[in-house]
Amino acid sequence: GWVEAHVGRGTVVSRLWLEAASNRPAQPVNWTQQFVAQPQWPQAALVQEVAELAAQPGVISFAGGVPTPELYPLEALRQAAREFLATDDSAGQAVAAEWLANCPAEGLLPLRQWLSDWMSTLGVHSSPDHIVVTTGATQSLDLIARTFIEPDDVVVVEARTALGAYQRFYGARARLIGIPMDDGGMRIDALADLLRRHRPKFIYTLPTFQNPTGLTLESARRAELVRLAEEYGIPIIEDDPYSVLSYDGPPPSPLKALDERGHVIYLGTFSKVLCPGLRLGWISAPRPVAERLARLKRSTDLFTGTLSQGIALHYLRQVDWSGYLETLRTAYRLRRDAMVGALRRHGRPGLRWYAPKGGFYLWVNLPEGCPARRLLAEAARTGVAFVPGEVFCVEGNGQYAMRLNFSFADPAAIDEGIRRLAQAISHVLARQQEWADQPAATRPLV
Repeated sequence: GWVEAHVGRGTVVSRLWLEAASNRPAQPVNWTQQFVAQPQWPQAALVQEVAELAAQPGVISFAGGVPTPELYPLEALRQAAREFLATDDSAGQAVAAEWLANCPAEGLLPLRQWLSDWMSTLGVHSSPDHIVVTTGATQSLDLIARTFIEPDDVVVVEARTALGAYQRFYGARARLIGIPMDDGGMRIDALADLLRRHRPKFIYTLPTFQNPTGLTLESARRAELVRLAEEYGIPIIEDDPYSVLSYDGPPPSPLKALDERGHVIYLGTFSKVLCPGLRLGWISAPRPVAERLARLKRSTDLFTGTLSQGIALHYLRQVDWSGYLETLRTAYRLRRDAMVGALRRHGRPGLRWYAPKGGFYLWVNLPEGCPARRLLAEAARTGVAFVPGEVFCVEGNGQYAMRLNFSFADPAAIDEGIRRLAQAISHVLARQQEWADQPAATRPLV
């Protein structure tokens, strides 16, 4: 009775059915069923809990991965913004107005030229047409994932890898395989065997002051990694947000500086050294890759905001960049040393950590009987936040490890936070049997 058919006139919806339908109550949208199916990253709930805890008033957070706002060059950025908006060309035309109206997907050419010149000081020779400016490293990773990964592709990463990369590659349905690490970084001997067996789509690595471990890939291993990539014809994605933050001497050269045949794609960002709110990163890649990434970016967001690019460009042209970076190194070296010293003073037996030579993080192994999730729940009650190690581990381990960030809190807060954390560890160990009798499910922290 829903339709009426008439020969020669077609079939129409029955008026009786329409009248009946108009009297039905409105039906709510079932949003869960409406969503396009995407793989649910297994650590999403835990990461959300940590973020909510870290945002609570009075909490000392070792969970983030951002520079301290105390070191943002705010006055210099204000001046750069004023000068950018007032800039005219030789004919008196408003350059800022032209830039704010439109921009190539690759980014402003003068900014790409500055990046090209600066990377040459690192031993990386990349012309402006090989560079794509992005809306931060997050977009760089997203563009890489969407360009290269098809479902079930194998992607090689370090066994403990950056949260943002893990999420995006997992969301693209890649099959992630983690390479073991030791004090010298990724174990290249294990990588060589895997390349022979799996022929992955690419190798993703943070070779310098790695997130989350702080480890740095040894120079000899760097050369061997590039050689293996050339031998098997497999690209390397080099994520390099931290190498300029070296506290104990100069860091090794980037992998891209060793790349003579175009196997390395280099990712950089200003978020760790200027401020995250500028949302500026970049990709340096072989010309065909850069062009493909630019086309994809154009379909995604047209181009990165030119206001941020213009402000950054004017700032970079005027500042003593090397001197500014040295100021950051001095400040963050003090914070790293403050955290290492606090761990030595307050640490409990069985607590082991790696003191990095640069970057933002300490990787800490917890005593037996003190799993990181249990500790996180206890630390929340004392007002401390950190990230459990399992969030970064693609092979499903890391339950007895945590990542501590030292860049955000000042030295006094670092000492107090480590003291609270040590007390929480003692409490968990004292209640070890009680914890063992309870299920290990995630519990709300806030």
